Amino acid sequence: MKNLLKAFIFTGILVVLVIISELILISGIDIRKHGIFKSANYELLGEKKDSIDVIFLGDSLIYSSISPMEIWNNYGYTTFDCAEAAQIIPDAYRYLKFAIENQHPKIIMMEANVMFRNPSKRKMGKRIAIFFKQFFPITKYHDNWKKYIDGSKKKWVNPNKGYKYITLTESSKNKKYMTYSNKYHEIPKHNLPYIKKIIDLCKENDVKLVLVSLPTQNSWHYRKHNTAEKVAKENNLEFIDLNLVDLNINWETDTKDNGAHLNYLGAKKVSDYIGNYLKETKLIKDHRNDSDYKSWYRAYQKYEKNSVSN
Repeated sequence: MKNLLKAFIFTGILVVLVIISELILISGIDIRKHGIFKSANYELLGEKKDSIDVIFLGDSLIYSSISPMEIWNNYGYTTFDCAEAAQIIPDAYRYLKFAIENQHPKIIMMEANVMFRNPSKRKMGKRIAIFFKQFFPITKYHDNWKKYIDGSKKKWVNPNKGYKYITLTESSKNKKYMTYSNKYHEIPKHNLPYIKKIIDLCKENDVKLVLVSLPTQNSWHYRKHNTAEKVAKENNLEFIDLNLVDLNINWETDTKDNGAHLNYLGAKKVSDYIGNYLKETKLIKDHRNDSDYKSWYRAYQKYEKNSVSN
């Protein structure tokens, strides 16, 4: 009985310490209120409210293919990658809801591939990891103590705006993965209500929703293209399939993992195309001469040093 009491007291003290550590490492964000536990969400909180024009929503194809800093430097638009590896559409909806509440973006570009990922097939290890990150965010943000050392505790800004800078090259052959087909790839039925929720949420908040498919030889094919195009037409959305656009992607040099994702060289090409598309919408302004966006200049300087050093 005595040992049981000691174990109970020890567990209680441990829980209190974890909670205190979370409040310190996550800068006092009320995670119970927001219900968020993903790094992109917390990093978005580091941005000035209503300062982000465009949110890129989706899986790892987003954060490896679109560099907001490239778009900033060439076009002056403020964009952010809200993405996670193997994202499922319920999480995409929660990301979107959070982004609209905190930033009120004018455009959302969602990677179409998330529509096809079956949430029920998420691996058990991934589910367990998400559970712990939701209720014990310290497991995700244990490195934030470094922000106290360099005095940046209150900044909480991701200088790359969600993009993951990768120069690693693992070449692939120029596969003919987009061979024409008139067939359709089925969307899991559990995803359909969330697709509708995402579309409705954007309409309610006067946000332009664009479906986009980013270059990948492993995750995309013409049957998915047909289905995404059908969803777009039925809901009066734009759909951009960059797997069918000549971006001059060199699969021997522009991929980090044998064609599954792009590296920095490929991301520059995609980002330039996206930036030009955003320019043609005429929905957002060039902020490069706006003194309120000085932090973006500083972020780009860090980004540029990283690209030069690599």
